[in-house]
Amino acid sequence: MEDEAGDIQNRPKELEVLPNYTDFPDENFIIKLEHSTGEFLAHDLRELIGSQPVEGKILSLMGGEFDINPPKEVIKFYGKRGDDFQMVNIVVSCYAFDRIDGQLVGLPYHISLRPAQKRGSPQHTGPGTIDALDLETLRDGFPRYMGYNPFSNAFGLFVKGAMAVPKGMHTDVVGIVYNSYFVSSKYDRKDVLLPASCIGLLGARNALLKDYQDFRCEHYFKHFKKTKPRKIWGCDSPIELFLLQGMGALGLRPQLQVMIFPDGSTFPLLHEMWRDGRRSKAFAKKITEVDFYFESNKLAVFCDSVAYHSSEEAIAKDKAIDEKLERIGIKSLRISGPDIMRSPMECAKYVQECLNSRV
Repeated sequence: MEDEAGDIQNRPKELEVLPNYTDFPDENFIIKLEHSTGEFLAHDLRELIGSQPVEGKILSLMGGEFDINPPKEVIKFYGKRGDDFQMVNIVVSCYAFDRIDGQLVGLPYHISLRPAQKRGSPQHTGPGTIDALDLETLRDGFPRYMGYNPFSNAFGLFVKGAMAVPKGMHTDVVGIVYNSYFVSSKYDRKDVLLPASCIGLLGARNALLKDYQDFRCEHYFKHFKKTKPRKIWGCDSPIELFLLQGMGALGLRPQLQVMIFPDGSTFPLLHEMWRDGRRSKAFAKKITEVDFYFESNKLAVFCDSVAYHSSEEAIAKDKAIDEKLERIGIKSLRISGPDIMRSPMECAKYVQECLNSRV
């Protein structure tokens, strides 16, 4: 199944009429991750190019300046050390497209890492292959996965070049390759360097830099054993996507997967928490992680599936969370999975009404 294309099942029919829902844009578009994830993660993912991770000894062999295409000295070093590499694609899935300042922009709902594969397993390659490639051209030809369903085990067919997205394919299952890189197998974790642009956002705070370093090594630089993608950010279920698409049709742009803490602080991801000076271990102290958050209105929207929110224990837990949020001035709005499946547009209108009441 992991080699196959797949759609998201049981879609609400009323979404089918939305612009570009089954009609992938013919014109060029851009993806501005800063608008969705914040600048820290956007910078972080943009730095994942060439051979990774960047180690101090590697940078020294490059003459102190990073080169996307490793020079012969680096290739020789990799070979002597016995490195093998996996090619990793950063895949962005968009829930809609919008025109902003005259430019068509893809609006992300999910970001994941997907390894290149061979015969159903992650592909391994040696330094010689990297030496033979022009790594600056990996994104030429609009690389993409068609039928990329981040909620199942169908992770799409990889294509590049002139092959068009089939008419009728839902655009939210076109996985767009945002960046590509090769990750080595025998890097020295203690010698891994952090991107200067991201260090600038954190400052000289060693404990936070260590948390950030650990995150990069565990998420970006850990070799894949299977081809299943590794989620970095975004929606966790189809009902979240469907509600997001309904809200998007009304012009509502919430933050996704936001952590809320007892002091009222909110963070859409760990990167922003580090930037605020909080260690990764502070994650355990959060009240909850909300599906969608409207910061200016202090409205937290939860998509409650029947499977996880119907038992007495789950109902009591949800009530306790709602009470804690209320004490810090945040209103909880819980929408059931069946209601979303019945009419995501009506649910989106309900969210809009709640927002209007909190202006």
